[in-house]
Amino acid sequence: MWDQLPELILTLIFDYLECRDRFSVDRTCQSWSRALAAPVLWRSITIFIDRDLRSDSSPTKQLAGKYGQYIRKLELAWSRPYILPSETRASWNIRAKEGVEFIAVIKNKAVQLKQLVLTDWFFGSNWNHRSKLLYAVAHFLRFQRNLTSLSLLNANLGVSDVLRLFRAVSWSCGDSLKHLDIRGAFKDWQAPHSNSRYLQYLERLHTLTTFKLDYPALSDLALNSLALAAPKVLRELHISVRDSDARQHTIQDAAWHNLVAVCPQLTVSYTIVNISHYEDISYLLVPSVPLSRFHMYGGHVWDQSRSRNFRSTIGLLISYYSKSLSEVMLQLRNNREQLDDLLVALVERCRRLTNFQYNGIIRSVGTLQEILNLQIDNKTSFRMIHVKPSSVNLRNRGALDEINYNYNHRMLDRGIDFRIDGPALSFC
Repeated sequence: MWDQLPELILTLIFDYLECRDRFSVDRTCQSWSRALAAPVLWRSITIFIDRDLRSDSSPTKQLAGKYGQYIRKLELAWSRPYILPSETRASWNIRAKEGVEFIAVIKNKAVQLKQLVLTDWFFGSNWNHRSKLLYAVAHFLRFQRNLTSLSLLNANLGVSDVLRLFRAVSWSCGDSLKHLDIRGAFKDWQAPHSNSRYLQYLERLHTLTTFKLDYPALSDLALNSLALAAPKVLRELHISVRDSDARQHTIQDAAWHNLVAVCPQLTVSYTIVNISHYEDISYLLVPSVPLSRFHMYGGHVWDQSRSRNFRSTIGLLISYYSKSLSEVMLQLRNNREQLDDLLVALVERCRRLTNFQYNGIIRSVGTLQEILNLQIDNKTSFRMIHVKPSSVNLRNRGALDEINYNYNHRMLDRGIDFRIDGPALSFC
């Protein structure tokens, strides 16, 4: 019965199978093998180097040799990126060697990728075949001509290793690459922002529209390189700032002004993690940044000898970015400051704001009503409102339930993703 199913149905089923299972399917019967040859099944594949490439006769390698020419998106990952004490370095070297052999297989098939993703790579200490594997990937990239997206998310490599890949991409795909993600690409505390080779390779990315990076990879010089590389092309910068990042350098307002002058449609997103104090954030919020999205996750631990001064941080957002902000997320743990008036001002004055998420103390339930009434009166243009008040007493909990009842259907009728999450109770 199964061998009589239409090929279209079989193709839809096989799309859910991993490479190892597809190998078994390929050997079952001719009708299944014909269905497995559908190019759509091989457009996007994920290879776990330490799991899928375990031998010279690996099913994954055999399938790549048979159908590799259809691959357009390739993700190379490690299923266990952290080495365990019981693991031997030799076993990981074998996996890396087999990764090199897999790259050779798809290179021989003349595969031309649209997207390449290296994610959750090996975070352990040095191992002998790492350089050979990275060299094989870089050599493969040199022959790519249609690559539009490269992600090194959490690759956790040294500066020289990342730059080796950068060099290959900038030379072969500088006129095709549109999306680049290097968040977590560099090991902690390695700051490439002033490296001359890094800046040189950035200047070759003439079609780059979206660039995602960590703060240590950004500088005045890096912004200047982007301005030279992609004038009127660059649209989005996503900047991640963490407490573990090297943040000894600052970026001048003039550098932002120069970049915006040549890339007038540029928007910037900040994701700030475990940094709470105004003094540690204010240097990011200079007037010329075309800030569109601001996500802030306050940490569990902070310097209690000084105020975090969230009021000043929100005040800067209102003062500098009322004409550009479209999305604000504030996850403020253990905050005790009075912010109600500034939250209302933020929502009221930032007319482009469509997404608002807040997790923190709201002193008065009336503040939430005021924010929602602004939407009802068509003074705001929200698509999402998520609020999670913290430390709410029993009386205010009842008031929140009433707000949910009164506003939920009115927001849904307007197509707004509206949610008030249940807060923890405070018996005060």
